[in-house]
Amino acid sequence: FVTVNRFRDFKCFPVSAFLIPGFTRTCLPAAQKISTRVILPLWPYTAVGWRQGKFYACALQIDLARRQRPFYYEQKSVMRANISRVLRKFPKNRLFKHLSFCALSYNCRNAQDLYLNRGEAPLPVSPQCNARCLGCLSSQESGCSLASHERVSFVPTAREVFEVASYHIKNAKQALVSFGQGCEGEPLLQFSVLKEAILLLRKYTPKGTIHLNTNGFNPDYLERLSNAGLDSVRISLNSVREKSYNNYYRPRGYRLRDVLDSVRRAKKSGLFVSINLLVMPGFTDSESEVKALVKFLEYGFVDLLQLRNLSIDPDLLIARVPYPSGRLIGVAKMISLLKKECKSVRLGYFNLPKERFVL
Repeated sequence: FVTVNRFRDFKCFPVSAFLIPGFTRTCLPAAQKISTRVILPLWPYTAVGWRQGKFYACALQIDLARRQRPFYYEQKSVMRANISRVLRKFPKNRLFKHLSFCALSYNCRNAQDLYLNRGEAPLPVSPQCNARCLGCLSSQESGCSLASHERVSFVPTAREVFEVASYHIKNAKQALVSFGQGCEGEPLLQFSVLKEAILLLRKYTPKGTIHLNTNGFNPDYLERLSNAGLDSVRISLNSVREKSYNNYYRPRGYRLRDVLDSVRRAKKSGLFVSINLLVMPGFTDSESEVKALVKFLEYGFVDLLQLRNLSIDPDLLIARVPYPSGRLIGVAKMISLLKKECKSVRLGYFNLPKERFVL
């Protein structure tokens, strides 16, 4: 690449896009840093182009659901009124209070949906984590980019979790309640709280989808939560190759084989299984990564592959996670190949309510 500093007597600046949910980026922006010591904030930087008088971002729509579009969240007065009403009704519930802060201060879409009585509501339970992900949104080591938001500082009681979940299921259509949100660590570390809350909720109602986002470190826990009434699980991966996985997740006390075993046993226990694949152009679309991914998906343990954009400085990722050797096929071709070779696996972006588990 050639660095362009000026164009037609105008100074040039690098540009990137932050895609709306449901789109998977295909290219990174080409830019030169002023200093190699600069670490960019945790955003999914996407290449931008100009054609026939319009800006375009390099991306493909991977999910047709029109969820979490910015214009769906302009009803701030309605949301604030609902927050005030809920906090008056549940004055001692710390989780409702925490999520009201997430909705108003961080513009967390799931927290906002809780107070707009729709979609997916978050149930954060864990201040701790047993992974040290390079792109962790809620906890960063000194010297790295700042975390996007603060982690929940307490472990809620099962009763507090039940109150939030039952409120949402009562008020939202096709309600989905999810453990393992961006403002927490690893929810399976609070297994006893999860199990008790799920049992309380399923004793109260069979309605609603109870979902868990997790790193999948403990397959035994997943089986036991399935027996308690959990409906679905999403397990996060950046790769099914051990070296690539370890360099990004930096797991403590578990290994990739535990995670892959969780996928297998979750499916066999009756859960709807999704993989949260953290996509980075130039890494995920390498021949070696794609080949390993296709081989794993062919076992038939995955129902939905969510192709989500990894939020991290690309230069930081390159420095910490050596890129796979071999040819790059491109994200668009990777998606086409997955559709062709793994027909039983749905591709998407969002967690699904149980009403949509079967096509």
